[in-house]
Amino acid sequence: MGNTILIAEDDKLARRTLTQYFEAAGFKVYSADTCKDTVRLACLHLPDCFLFDYHLADDTIVPACLFIRSHDQLRNAPIVILSGDPKQAAHSYNACQADVFLEKGGYYPEILAAVKRQLRRVEQQNGIMKPSDITLDGRTMRILKNGLPMVCLSLEQFRLFAVLFERKPDFVSEDEIGAYVFEDSPSEKREAIAYLIYRLRQNLGPQHARRIKCKKGLGWVYVQPRLRAKDRAI
Repeated sequence: MGNTILIAEDDKLARRTLTQYFEAAGFKVYSADTCKDTVRLACLHLPDCFLFDYHLADDTIVPACLFIRSHDQLRNAPIVILSGDPKQAAHSYNACQADVFLEKGGYYPEILAAVKRQLRRVEQQNGIMKPSDITLDGRTMRILKNGLPMVCLSLEQFRLFAVLFERKPDFVSEDEIGAYVFEDSPSEKREAIAYLIYRLRQNLGPQHARRIKCKKGLGWVYVQPRLRAKDRAI
């Protein structure tokens, strides 16, 4: 999995904090505070992933994103966009061609998890897997689809979905789920997990419920849909 990232953020404190957090997580970090410098560093270092504030000191991040998507060596690199304005979600996906949109103020582990998911997607599926159409908001325990609220979950349901979503495409054992999800280990762990999965699937609805699967001896997994053949050809 790639470990170089370019962070563009015009707030000095936020930029420094993000840089330190990702360096502690094992990333080589380059940083910029303007759109112009972002393009320069992207061209110079060819990072594996991008984490951008939507508004920078000199412009929005849109020109830099368009440069990345037109660059032969960068076009498939994941772009994660942060903004304090949730209304920028649709514009981030459309104009910036971003892979993930997250609202500012979220937990840093959520941002790191989003970056790692996208890096795994690029590495493991080589562009065959769909960019995820959903993101997680840990503050409100909501699942967002294409930047818009889809469903609000209970604490245990959100923890369950988060661990499956973060670990995809790997299976998560029931022991791991139990340790991560429950405050106190239930006496009948398997039954408790099965009931929690049932309620989670109900809340997700039929289309997304079938993405959660089980395999005996391995545990549970969230299966990201694959692109259809006609979409891969585009």
